[in-house]
Amino acid sequence: MTTSTLDTTRRGYALGLLGVAVFALTLPMTRLATGTPEAPQLGGLYIATGRAVVAAALSALYLLAVHAPRPTRAQWPALAWVALGVVFGFPICTSIAMRHVEAVHASVIVGVLPLATAAVGALLLLAMLCAAVGYAHGARLAQEMPATHVICWALLLSLPLTLPLTLWTWPQQAVSAAAWGGFAYTAVFSMWLGFFAWYQGLALGGTVRVSQLQLLQPFISMLFAVPLLGERLDALTLGCGLAVIALVYAGRKMPVHTVPRLAQGKAS
Repeated sequence: MTTSTLDTTRRGYALGLLGVAVFALTLPMTRLATGTPEAPQLGGLYIATGRAVVAAALSALYLLAVHAPRPTRAQWPALAWVALGVVFGFPICTSIAMRHVEAVHASVIVGVLPLATAAVGALLLLAMLCAAVGYAHGARLAQEMPATHVICWALLLSLPLTLPLTLWTWPQQAVSAAAWGGFAYTAVFSMWLGFFAWYQGLALGGTVRVSQLQLLQPFISMLFAVPLLGERLDALTLGCGLAVIALVYAGRKMPVHTVPRLAQGKAS
């Protein structure tokens, strides 16, 4: 591996880790926005579609500012898959589930810790599958267009559905400032800025290698959930977090196909 390639890979890791850190706060902030069954705040569907509408507005301003070209006809289907996975599937499933399960437990979606109900567990597993679809197609598109444009176009493609759903589910009751704060984070960071770092990290460092950093996300989410929500981090949860760190270290030794220089230039 040449010095230039090594520097590019390291930059990919750094951006990927930044994206993971941003996404790690998504579950605690969503829990803050939804409230609990005893003290409900914003509805799950409103959070999922509303955050996409806010992010779409920011995306439109950004794309206009940088004079972004329209995606090609061949790129629109992949953008539709990105939208299906990370604009609709993951946010809707997690937003509905998070009212019924603590963020610490939701972070361990693989089933090591007990979830509140089987239905909540199924929603969280479906959310993971949706995110995987969106990440995979987004990573490929980030090799063909600037990485910052991928999520922006996916959000704008979704707007004809997310906007009316947001208006239809607009909250009718008083909502706490903390819940609005959680919603604002998911809209600006989880739904928009986090993808800037994540997709560019995948494009620069290689999808197979950089994606291993996602194994850190549950552990980081658990650590955030304790001070933000007052949840308890028990020994079993901590042990799971340490185990995934070991898996990330092992994953760094996997072979990776680097992105061609031309594709890197487009993604920068």
